[in-house]
Amino acid sequence: MLILLSDLIFVGINYYASRHALNLTLDANGRSLRHSYQLTLELVYENMLQISTYIASQKNVQQLFLAGKQAVTHEGGGAGGASAADVREKLYQSLIPSWSPLMEEYGARQLHFHLGPGSLSFLRVHKPNKFGDRMDDVRHIIVDSFQDKQAKVGFEIGRIYAGLRGVTPVWSTAGPDDAELIGVLEVGSSYQTVLDKINQQTGVEMMVLLNQEKVHSAMWPESISKQIVKLSEESSCYVEAISNPLVSEVLANCEELEPYKHQLRTFTQSHGDRFYGITHFPLHDYQSQAAGETKQVGMVVMLMDVTESVMANRQQLKLNLVYAVVGFAVIEILLYLVVVYGSRTVHSLIDQQTDEIHRLKEFYKNRSERDSLTALYNHRCFNERLQQEMGRAKRSHAQLSLLMCDLDNFKLINDSFGHLAGDAVLQQVAAIIERLVRSSDFAGRYGGEEFIVALPETGLHDAFGIAQRLVESIASLGLDELDGRQVTASVGAAMWDGQESLSELIQKADSALYNAKQQGKNRAVSAS
Repeated sequence: MLILLSDLIFVGINYYASRHALNLTLDANGRSLRHSYQLTLELVYENMLQISTYIASQKNVQQLFLAGKQAVTHEGGGAGGASAADVREKLYQSLIPSWSPLMEEYGARQLHFHLGPGSLSFLRVHKPNKFGDRMDDVRHIIVDSFQDKQAKVGFEIGRIYAGLRGVTPVWSTAGPDDAELIGVLEVGSSYQTVLDKINQQTGVEMMVLLNQEKVHSAMWPESISKQIVKLSEESSCYVEAISNPLVSEVLANCEELEPYKHQLRTFTQSHGDRFYGITHFPLHDYQSQAAGETKQVGMVVMLMDVTESVMANRQQLKLNLVYAVVGFAVIEILLYLVVVYGSRTVHSLIDQQTDEIHRLKEFYKNRSERDSLTALYNHRCFNERLQQEMGRAKRSHAQLSLLMCDLDNFKLINDSFGHLAGDAVLQQVAAIIERLVRSSDFAGRYGGEEFIVALPETGLHDAFGIAQRLVESIASLGLDELDGRQVTASVGAAMWDGQESLSELIQKADSALYNAKQQGKNRAVSAS
């Protein structure tokens, strides 16, 4: 009975250990997905701010907006009168030719001119028949931008749309030192842009939910009925953006997330014959973020298919049960042999079982840290190693550099020669990286055809030299699968200044990589 009880305990411990490992993996994936979301969100904000800054710098826009402000003032405020309407139409007509391409290329959805103080709508280019309304109690980002005379970004629920906003003050001349502040120009995009980008990069499906109370307090009723829909009839959440209807099918009621609304959480849920990992975290608008409040206006939901992981976990449980039954029988036989032949054989078999357990532990540990195709560190593990190295470098005042490598035109390789050839290229590039770096360096596959290399104790000059050798080595790579086609790569090098965060260091290296792409690819560029 003691042996049987021990086997049952073994099965139980293995079950909970396996389940715990699965949960840890899902939690790590959830944190990684939120990081990808934050990086993509920052990129969209930057695009919106660049567009608003560009339009606000146009002389004809400044002149017409100033004329509109003066007309509204002379005609009693609000929507103004005939003169204001005439200027509004001229401003609208001057923007239409450039606005449509911006909408298509950058996913911009709103272009809105506001007069201050506060927020008085002068012209909505996206809804030219809606103007003259005040939004002081709704559009806090506009009020603050006018008051602080500074550009700002953030998420807000407006009268017509909920969106990601880039807001820029508009001056009557090129600069604020000798000019009159006319008003504020806002360029907005929807969360759909963020969702589409993340889905293209990772294949993860997403949904953004808004609180019913917040929506009703901000949006016009006709906008609610036209622009957004409820998650379900009985739900109190509105869907602001969704990448795939499957997300709303798996999570049909947001009320079940309510107890965990203030935290990042990942859990599994079945739907049909599939299992999904659902990661959700709070969504804050500009006002709550500016005030440092924790009150949320909605929730971001990310969905990933984890059927294979769950089934592998269950298969492992079945194997453990088989091992337990077999082990029980084997141990009973071994006990008999111990009585007959002594204990030597028993100790040998116990050692073998112990080694097998250690081997399995090492196997699962390696699977959680390494990319299965290239054997380099995966995204999550690389970030953890880099964070540790940054701490060590800061304590010892050592240099630390980072390389971001992206294969040029890799999609053409997959399209022309198939994914097996593409996989072979990725494996060869990973092998080149491992040959070039030192034992103290470490590398990872950061996603798709993008690789990342950390270079401890290395300055920017030496890092740039390694980057150049990496570009040259990849360019000389020859694979039978590609029929002689050359593989090239662009590499960005950056050195940590000792104060930047992990994401800022990665962004700096990524910007250098972007410059390498812009300068013609197949080259290395270092961050200035």
